[in-house]
Amino acid sequence: MSMENSVATTASIKLIVRECLVQSNCLVILASTLFIFVIDLNLPLGVAAGVPYVLVVFASLWISGINASYVVAALGIAFTVAGFFLSPGIVVPMHIVLINRTLTVLLIVCAAIMVIRIKKANINISALMNQVLINPVSGFKNKQAFEDEFANEILRCKRYEHQLSLAIIEFKDHSDSQPNKSNREIKCILQEIRNGIRKTDLPYHISDTELAIIFTDTDLATSKSVCEAIYKQVLTKLENRIAAHPVFKIGIAAAEKNDNEATLFIRAKSALSLAKSDAENTVVTIPQVVNKDKAAVAAILLRSRGN
Repeated sequence: MSMENSVATTASIKLIVRECLVQSNCLVILASTLFIFVIDLNLPLGVAAGVPYVLVVFASLWISGINASYVVAALGIAFTVAGFFLSPGIVVPMHIVLINRTLTVLLIVCAAIMVIRIKKANINISALMNQVLINPVSGFKNKQAFEDEFANEILRCKRYEHQLSLAIIEFKDHSDSQPNKSNREIKCILQEIRNGIRKTDLPYHISDTELAIIFTDTDLATSKSVCEAIYKQVLTKLENRIAAHPVFKIGIAAAEKNDNEATLFIRAKSALSLAKSDAENTVVTIPQVVNKDKAAVAAILLRSRGN
């Protein structure tokens, strides 16, 4: 519990720091806008003191969300107009003053349009990147996402000294000879994986016939029990028609003190190779774990589903 509390506390601190940075950026932009307005009020008409509002509009790129840029641009326009009526004296003809103020407003509008388009483009790029990292068949993240996030999970495992296991699942592909059977089996496997793991466990589709699951805060024995439970659920859903010919094999390894993402992945692949050569066992671990005297399905319940 203390380990989970420390992780939760760290996440909360990061969230608070991020919110403080956003709020500090808002305050800096607001203070800059007011400072420009005060300078404008103390200068005579004819001096282009409202032009710096354009810089403030561009600075709104620091704040996430499009509405913030609208607000900053609206303030710049409002203060530019107010400065026209409140500034002391005039040093140039009135028509030049009007031209300067009009150009300032146009610059603010153009800057706001550019900033908003940049923000919308960033949002679209982020959405596309998320789609690129998702396998369209399974809906799980793909190999690229796995490689990036697996390295981070290994670092987090070492930093907070919690347990981590990696399972690699290889399923048979009958798409060439029996496409209907293959689709049914794959859909069943994917659905039972979704049902059998927690929100904090991370599933990936790393190749055409391979899946990977990162079990966070989970020891090797529990990971094995969960995978065996998933396999039994698949057999039940497929009406035990493939009991003599397993639809998939699983290799599992747990992170050790000196592991990195490469060594742990290799050990899990070695476990998978042993499982594929073992006619009796569907799930193989390295090192070997003896099954506990309890129902495999209950293993899922050993871990908090709320995480």
